This record gives sequence, structure tokens and C-alpha cells, in this order.
Amino acid sequence: MSQYRGSPLGIKLIIALYNLFGYSTAKVLIYAVALFYAIVSKKNRQDLNSYYQAVGVSPGFISYFHHVYAFSLTIFDRFIAKEGMQESTIKVERVNVEAFEALQKTGGMLMFSHHGNWAQSFKIFQTYDIRLNIIGDEMIDENLQKLETASDENKRINIISLKNGMQAMLDIARALQNNEIVIIMVDRVKEPNKTVEVDFLGRATLFHSGGFEIAHMRKAPIVACDIVRAGDQQIKVQFSEIITSSKDKKAEIIQDLAQQYAHFLEKVVREYPWQWFNFFDFWKRP
Repeated sequence: MSQYRGSPLGIKLIIALYNLFGYSTAKVLIYAVALFYAIVSKKNRQDLNSYYQAVGVSPGFISYFHHVYAFSLTIFDRFIAKEGMQESTIKVERVNVEAFEALQKTGGMLMFSHHGNWAQSFKIFQTYDIRLNIIGDEMIDENLQKLETASDENKRINIISLKNGMQAMLDIARALQNNEIVIIMVDRVKEPNKTVEVDFLGRATLFHSGGFEIAHMRKAPIVACDIVRAGDQQIKVQFSEIITSSKDKKAEIIQDLAQQYAHFLEKVVREYPWQWFNFFDFWKRP
């Protein structure tokens, strides 16, 4: 489940129920689908036991079902947002938004993870006059393009695909030079040579180092961001303080930046453990 799984027909059915009968009725079908998947996906359930222990919840089927159901609701919210659910229909709580507003003026790196409803950020950030540049790999580019670049309002969203090699690096440099915001997700290791070790949930853990390396190289400020589903049509957007480092050596700076981000992420993961959507053995080294 590290990727979204579902048929177009199933998604259309759920959206049709939502349009006809409202949010609560659609949730009944989502509940049934989540229960079915939780029953048949035994391997994923076993892989997550160490995570549940790390965040202080009981491992086993009940925890896994809560986890899958939270993921299913997040996917549902993403698609009805695409259908036209605007921010005015959602209750949005913003925490430490001043850090993001400072980043809006200077440009810089906005660090995300696969925790919470990060896809809703594109709706929320439409209220700001800022261009977002999203660094993606080949797997998520297609999903992002379909989801977020259909309307004229979303022309301020630019996808930078890492599969384009040197061109991607030039696009990132251009965006930061123009005081734009570059978004990257750092909680999944894609390349064995692009890692940084941090203490996360009490264990030595590898994060993707690329975003921290870019920030150091371009002298760009970093703000961590996490967007959680706080309830039906309720979103909580949390920003960290601006992350910088006073270390001297490159390796120490990158590790320090990553560790500060890890502290922020650990806090929100402990608060919302069911919204951590890395459905695999996260602790395994690549």
C-alpha cells in the first residue's frame, strides 16, 4: 500500500454515493473496503508491528484496520477535493503558519512525508500567491499531474521529475533562485547513496538526504510541513520553525538538518499514528 490501490470503477462508485447521499453514506462503503483489505493483507500487517510498538499502540489486526481505514479516508478526501470541495467547505486549522509565510517571502524548501493528507496541501496553498515546485519520482508524477494540474488555478504548481536528470537539478536551482518554494518528500529512501541517518521514534533510521543536500548547497531555508485529517472535512496544517544549522562540515550540516526535521515528524506521527502511510518494514536498511 505504499502506492494507492483501487479501481477507477470503485472510485467512481464512492464519489457517486457521496454526490447522491453525502459524506456519511460514502464512508460506509469505505469502511467495508478497508475491512476487506485489512483481512487479506496479512504481510503488511506483520511488517507494521514494529511501527505500532514504536508509537505506543498495540500491534495486531485492530491497529492495522484503523491504519488502513485512515488511509482509505484520506484517499477519499483527495478525490472529492478534486470533484470540487473547496477550502471554504473544510475546517482548516493552521499551526505556526508564520514560518510558512516567512518562507513565502524568501523561497526555500518545504519538507513533507507520507504522513497525513499531504495531497490536500495543493488546495490549501492556492490561497497564497506562491509558485510550488514539487519534486517527484516517476511513480508519483502521473498521479500528481492528474490530480493537481487540471485547472487554471493550478498553473502555479510545477512538477519537477527526477527522471529528467540534470534538467531536474536546473529546474530546482531556477525555482530557488526565483524565491519559489520547492517541495520534497524525504521519508522514503530511493537511492542507497542518498541517505542520512537520524534518530526517529527511538531507532536509528535512514531518511532520503536529497532535500537536505539541496538546501545546504543552495543556502535555502527549510520548513517542515504536515497536513493531517483531523476529522470529517477537517484538516490540521502544521509547520515547523525555520530549520537551519550552525554546524561547519557538510556531512554534519545535512545530518543536523535531517535530525531537526525528524524531531518535527516524530511529534506529529506520535499524535496521529494511524496516518503514517509507509505500509512496509520502514526500519529495514536498503
